[in-house]
Amino acid sequence: MRQKLWTGFILLFGLLLLGCQPATTTYYKGAKAFGMESVSLVTPIDQQRWQDLYVTVDYSLSRSGDSLDIEGALSFSNNPKVMFTQVRDLKLKLFLLDKEMLVVGYRDIARTLSTDLEDETKFKKTLKLTDDVVAFTFGYEGSFVDNDPENSSSDIVWKLPKRKF
Repeated sequence: MRQKLWTGFILLFGLLLLGCQPATTTYYKGAKAFGMESVSLVTPIDQQRWQDLYVTVDYSLSRSGDSLDIEGALSFSNNPKVMFTQVRDLKLKLFLLDKEMLVVGYRDIARTLSTDLEDETKFKKTLKLTDDVVAFTFGYEGSFVDNDPENSSSDIVWKLPKRKF
């Protein structure tokens, strides 16, 4: 009985520690964003659109000193709408880049809450900028499914900077 109590205590303590982890990590810091479309933070930006095969991001930026406010909506491009019936847990990320196109910071800025491919996911975030940030790019990771009873399928998709190993 005493061993079960200690095991339960250790498990509970471990779960509490996991819940205290920060929202962002250093996992992508130093990753190369070469070949990814980047947006310069040197020139002012009003309403913009970033789009690729799977996602579309309509957004606006406001920069004040070392703060960057980004507001917009994540939606899905035509490809997943034709190929799949649902989205499963897609996360939109914003990667802050230095002049070498290396990631110096990043944050998840939107996450789908619905499985409907016609829905939009709105977001509004404020990020702190360091002196070395000159650009940013979007990235994402998630999955799509087709619930056809005769021929169901799924696909994991991502667009992320290349990490060093």
